[in-house]
Amino acid sequence: MPTLIRFLGLHLATGLAIGVIVASLMIWSNLAGLKDLLVEEEHPFVAIFLLYAFNALTFGSVSMGVGVMTLPYDGVCDMRDPNDKDDHGPLR
Repeated sequence: MPTLIRFLGLHLATGLAIGVIVASLMIWSNLAGLKDLLVEEEHPFVAIFLLYAFNALTFGSVSMGVGVMTLPYDGVCDMRDPNDKDDHGPLR
């Protein structure tokens, strides 16, 4: 498997695990009466599934984004047009 795919997969798995843990803590601690609402619900499985799925999706995406944004980059990132002769002040 390519290195970058493995890198993204590791960060995705880490984020998914954090999302599941956060959703579990939200239910366990009865945050904003969430546990009470789920207990009183006739079919709580849909709500529980959505809570876990969207937390996992959010934290997985954030974890992948943080992983990509913190990759080391050795090259110079100069996106300016070399033919542009305008004075850009201290940027040049």
